[in-house]
Amino acid sequence: RTAWGVTELLNSKVVEDPEELARTKAAAAEFQAREEARLRRLEEMQSKASSIVEERKHRRAGFEMKPGTNDDDFKRRQDEILRKMKEAREAKKLAKKEERERLGITKKKKKGGKKDKKKKKDSDSSSSSSSSSSSSSSSSSKPGKIKSKKSKDGDIILFEEVERRAAAEAAAAEKARLEAEALAAKTPEELQAEAEARARHREMKKRAAEEAAIWAEEVKRKEAEAEAKRQAEIKKRAEEAEAQRKAQAEAKKKAEEEAKKKAEEEAAKKAAAANDTDKRKLFAADSGGRNVKAKISSGEKTKPVIGGYFEGQTVYAAKNITVKGQLVIKVNTQGTIVGPSENNPTQRIAVQFAKREDRLPGNMNVVPAEIKKRR
Repeated sequence: RTAWGVTELLNSKVVEDPEELARTKAAAAEFQAREEARLRRLEEMQSKASSIVEERKHRRAGFEMKPGTNDDDFKRRQDEILRKMKEAREAKKLAKKEERERLGITKKKKKGGKKDKKKKKDSDSSSSSSSSSSSSSSSSSKPGKIKSKKSKDGDIILFEEVERRAAAEAAAAEKARLEAEALAAKTPEELQAEAEARARHREMKKRAAEEAAIWAEEVKRKEAEAEAKRQAEIKKRAEEAEAQRKAQAEAKKKAEEEAKKKAEEEAAKKAAAANDTDKRKLFAADSGGRNVKAKISSGEKTKPVIGGYFEGQTVYAAKNITVKGQLVIKVNTQGTIVGPSENNPTQRIAVQFAKREDRLPGNMNVVPAEIKKRR
């Protein structure tokens, strides 16, 4: 009453192969069809239960064991099997002989021909003895070791294998008969109860298989969700780390730029302050509005400038000096060298003259050719 492969169906895990699922469904459908047919037969038997019971009681009351019936049938089947084997062997031998004659091959005589004849006689006697002892071997539960004998033309004869198969068939028939008798002895109520119990058991197995499939699908879904969540978390952490790294790099770059800018501003301020101080020292104005230079004792030389002059030296205008056509310094006007020109220190000299014709304060940036050392 159990379908082949149903145990594998119930115990198998959930698979994703479409072909495997199709085979599983086909096996389940086939088992269901057989079970439905069996239940219909049981239902039909239940409807005719009274007549079946009466018929089997009458048959059981008149049943008589006939000894030897099964043994004779078995012997007959065994003789038929041996006859067919012998005919097949003779046909094969005749075909080989005809093939040799067609090809013109002569068969060489082998030594020990008498031994071959003796072996053939032994095989014939063993076949007859096996057929006579088949009834005793069918009643035994454990068949003996399979004996084989090789014929002259190479065929292997397994006598005890034939006996074993025949005994198995007889045992299966006897078992089926006993089951049929036991089934006939049961009442319709018992048959109905057994059918209901089997139906419940089948339903339980079906529900268990469905629940197992649902559980496996749920486990698979949860694992997929957990894996997706884990990957999303990893990606989020990587993005946060990258964003933090970029923010830190941006902040560091900004801080470096600010520090550099601040340092440049401080350096510029210091340089501007130093220039202002130098200018104030260099171009200090007296109460009359004229720039003055610290007095240097005669004969003391300070920092040199272009043209062979040096700071603090007394010079004189070598010619009239004009600015945009207007006379500013007359010739032979005395002046004092302040230092190199701020705008063009490599070509001009800043000179503080005693008198300017334009009456403006400040120094005059002159070239060396415009001044002289003596009046």
